[in-house]
Amino acid sequence: MTRLRHEEPRLPGRDVPFLVLCVALGLSLVRSINQPELTVHTAGNSITFVPADVALAVLALLCVWRLLDRRTLPRPARAITATGAAFGLWLLISSAASGSAPFIGAAKLLEYGVLALGIILFVSRRSQLWMLFGVLVVVDAAGLLRALYDFAHHPGSRQGAFLGEHDFAALSTMTLTGALAALYANAPGRRLLVAAGVVGALGITLGAALAQLVGLYLAVAAILAIAAARRSVKVRAVVVTLAITAAVTAGTLSLRSGELGFLQSWFGSKKPEAPGQYAGSWSQRLIYAYIGGRIFLDHPILGSGWYGLLPPKIYARYLPAARRRFSDQPPTYFPPANGTFIPQQTYDQILYELGLVGAVLFLALGVVTIRTAIQVGRRWPRGDPDDALAFLPVSWVASLAGALAGAALFGGIPLTAIFWFTLGVTAVAPTLVPPVRERARVRELAVR
Repeated sequence: MTRLRHEEPRLPGRDVPFLVLCVALGLSLVRSINQPELTVHTAGNSITFVPADVALAVLALLCVWRLLDRRTLPRPARAITATGAAFGLWLLISSAASGSAPFIGAAKLLEYGVLALGIILFVSRRSQLWMLFGVLVVVDAAGLLRALYDFAHHPGSRQGAFLGEHDFAALSTMTLTGALAALYANAPGRRLLVAAGVVGALGITLGAALAQLVGLYLAVAAILAIAAARRSVKVRAVVVTLAITAAVTAGTLSLRSGELGFLQSWFGSKKPEAPGQYAGSWSQRLIYAYIGGRIFLDHPILGSGWYGLLPPKIYARYLPAARRRFSDQPPTYFPPANGTFIPQQTYDQILYELGLVGAVLFLALGVVTIRTAIQVGRRWPRGDPDDALAFLPVSWVASLAGALAGAALFGGIPLTAIFWFTLGVTAVAPTLVPPVRERARVRELAVR
């Protein structure tokens, strides 16, 4: 492979901050409840620390040191950083108004934002981005091994390994789309990409998250759209892409065939033989979305305040109406009147907890991120040795859009790490696009 001028010759492995970033990323992709923990009781609250917290704390110190030395961020990364910081600030303000426990929960969620900052500050070479992709593949492969072991003992059931079903499927979609992108471009490490494709496809299937199927479709559509814009569409690549997508869809639906009750109730018989006959996980999501919608209507501007897990004082008053509206659903599908309300999806979670203010900030973050990802895909020169990287930001952002429809954001879960990781990769990607002079050199080498 020909090395371009802006690719520094030193090995990424000698970059200590970058290695800390890799370790922090790997640990953050493991659920906190699956890591060794130390619990500290203070001011009436319990704060749990795990190895991922330690790695993120070290990474945060290195980020502060780099910022004090550099005093600025790369210009292309500032828009995403600024909108992400504004959203995070509103999250902290809203949680602080709700009490100490919600504030700690919000801080744990924003803690993973150090991953995004670390990527922006410590990723300066394309080889480093491939190394981060390698971290994703390694963690996903470890999760797949655990999932296959559990599946052998519980055939026919979906698996989450040490990540959780939705998180496992989301991570697997990222590894699979990385492999699919290579079908339309150049990429180093073909063996890694083949392994990523196999691991990703099996992981999505075993995770069997319906929302992540939507994420996969969005990611595939993004890859095909960028390939068309770059004039790199290949018939064989499209056939392989669609065949893999169809196979993953078939496998996922076979594991979730009993969880599509809401579709059966909509398009099937209007008179179920027994109450709850068509119940399924998405039926429960509809109930939670209904209650969340009622909360939003009563608190449209500022929301209920960030709680993470909403207390009964926020939602209990809407339970009678929800039970009347969904009278054919099992009682266990409703949040307990004296327990907590666990948000099921990120989009409505932000709407009813952070109100229109939070929703606008989150939307702004999404728009800036999508725009940056598309610009990277269009600007990256064809024929570049690493032009597969042109597809990663846009496909990962598209995949994330589906993942957030299937799970809410909390501290200590891999999906939160994936959220901030995707923002960081998209923010730093424009700085990795070969400069104009090097694009001419790439064309020269391609002609030769």
